[in-house]
Amino acid sequence: MEVSTVLDPSVFNKACFNPTYRMHTKDFLNGIQSGGLLIVDSENKLQNAIFEQIESLPTKYRQQLQIRFEELFKNKKPRVVECYILLNDESSENLLDLAYRLRIVSEADTLIVADESFETLKSDQRHDEGVLSLSEYGGSNFQKNRQRYYEELKSSDTHLESEAGDTIIHSGQFNDWLTSVLDGEIFASRERLIALLAEAAPHEELEEEFRELFEGYCELAFEMEEYEESILGIIKENEAFAHLKHRVLAVEAQRKSSPLGREARRMGLLVHGDPVPEIKVTELSSDAFRALMHTLGNWGLFVSRNRFVKLMETEESTEIADRLRAEFYEFFVFYLELELFLENYDYDPDEGLELRPEFIEALEREEEYIKSGGKMYTLEEVAKELGVKLKCVS
Repeated sequence: MEVSTVLDPSVFNKACFNPTYRMHTKDFLNGIQSGGLLIVDSENKLQNAIFEQIESLPTKYRQQLQIRFEELFKNKKPRVVECYILLNDESSENLLDLAYRLRIVSEADTLIVADESFETLKSDQRHDEGVLSLSEYGGSNFQKNRQRYYEELKSSDTHLESEAGDTIIHSGQFNDWLTSVLDGEIFASRERLIALLAEAAPHEELEEEFRELFEGYCELAFEMEEYEESILGIIKENEAFAHLKHRVLAVEAQRKSSPLGREARRMGLLVHGDPVPEIKVTELSSDAFRALMHTLGNWGLFVSRNRFVKLMETEESTEIADRLRAEFYEFFVFYLELELFLENYDYDPDEGLELRPEFIEALEREEEYIKSGGKMYTLEEVAKELGVKLKCVS
């Protein structure tokens, strides 16, 4: 697998720089661009801090680093991997803690830090062989492993072919299913939500559209669950999707709920033993709710879906088939990250909805019937009475 790195922004502290340190930095960047992955958080906290640190360097060091990093982040694929990470108060403020946690949940090979941060982790007993000071980069095991991978890469076929992937992606049944997924209600709802946000629509209108979006998300999740095990197997086993594997590992490491719990939560229910979501959507302030809508409306899932649709409309070729395969797996990972994000939100789409008068009357009649001694029948009893044989249909 491609050698992966999380970079602590403190490595670009101007107090660290000298000609030798500059050489290590150059070797590190060359390594990333030739056969490595740089893992960052999807909210760009580490990325922004890196640029801020570089900006403070003397001109002789700053200019080349700015150019190299701007090029690296401008053309993120396939060298920069943005992992979604749940932030707590501590990690959102302390960048070293954030970088350390990101390396753990994404299972990155190495966390590269400045000497001072190296000593901090060592004193906190968070140091292990996966933590490396940039001043020791040259000749390190990490650098050797990256070079070894690069040499193997040059001598092997890195085409995106995957026998398992072909089986799924190219089946007619799968293509029909995928078309229906991409036409799901969540995508139409998102377009309406974006329009409402753009025109600063009233809170009530946003609430109503969020209900539609959430129900669309529930439908999407129901469809995705059928293929989840197979898709995750392909991503984890295929070297071509190493960048997605780190994102999947980050999601799995941060999940707190069980598969059954996630299914129940979409219906506003809780499974015993699963954590209770901390944020109740209906109790958010107007500003907080609007911020949540902006976050959801700009989720990468929707951008990926639009790219996928455009590719499906393109004339078939081997290159397009490979891009379709890669885009679908990224679309799926965006869905996993959305599910993780929503895990901490308590929301029941039926809460607050008014019952129809005739339905209330029917419930009241049923209640009176039971109170007066009326009997309730199971489905099996009704079937037996009618002489009907029940049959399970999957």
